[in-house]
Amino acid sequence: MKQSIVSVIMPVYNTKQWVWKAIESILNQTFKDFEFIILDDCSNDWSYEICEEYAKKDKRIRLYRNDKNEWLCYTRNKLISLITTDYIASQDSDDISKRDRLKLEYEFLSNNPEYCVVWWNCEIIDEKWKKIWLRKYSDNISKNILKKSPIANPSSMYRKSYLDKVWWYTTDKKLDGTEDYDLWLNFYLHWYFIKNLQNILIEYRIREWQTKSNIKKILKSTIYIQKKYIKLWVRTTISDKLYLLCEHILLLLPNKFIDFLFRTITYEKS
Repeated sequence: MKQSIVSVIMPVYNTKQWVWKAIESILNQTFKDFEFIILDDCSNDWSYEICEEYAKKDKRIRLYRNDKNEWLCYTRNKLISLITTDYIASQDSDDISKRDRLKLEYEFLSNNPEYCVVWWNCEIIDEKWKKIWLRKYSDNISKNILKKSPIANPSSMYRKSYLDKVWWYTTDKKLDGTEDYDLWLNFYLHWYFIKNLQNILIEYRIREWQTKSNIKKILKSTIYIQKKYIKLWVRTTISDKLYLLCEHILLLLPNKFIDFLFRTITYEKS
């Protein structure tokens, strides 16, 4: 069989009500020359079986399953170990890629070899498919990267050749759920170019558990990553240090307030 040009990778865990739409959004891309590698992290709902039905119908899908439930960083790295191309597109199992996403990402990276990763702005949807916000990412990377993740991981495409130089996703379990932010900072530390293409070509799902029970864990991981890269001599401004101080103060506040503040600062009305 002819080798594909792009590898789409998707970790799956207990997303039975959304995974079918995530799969279809990739299979219906205008760009067709890809392999679609799905790794189920031992779901205990019907997620794997749903993926299995799609894999039977489309030969571009290669479906795997972990022997036991692993952490997300492990699953992402295992997916990367299975690819056969240099172009990796991330897809989350509860998000939706719009039809031209892969085409535009591949065209940009193939025409701009100095760039290692490209991504898009997001339309935020809730658990019931309702469009609720927009998230627009700045292309001023140096100004923002030590304050928050500048890239929406499930809308990103990056080169494996660059990824191999920065040791893939972290193996530090403290960073599970923020492993993508660690990776982008690692690219930045190595002076690799990254680019936001500004269009909105992903529908990114926010789930209630992410904010009710997980938000302080994510904030602590974010602070840990920022301190790590400050020590590794990523260029730091006074504004970065003040932002880090504010994050420490936020940890003293209730989850609901942290979530409200984050949404107010980060999102725009849809």
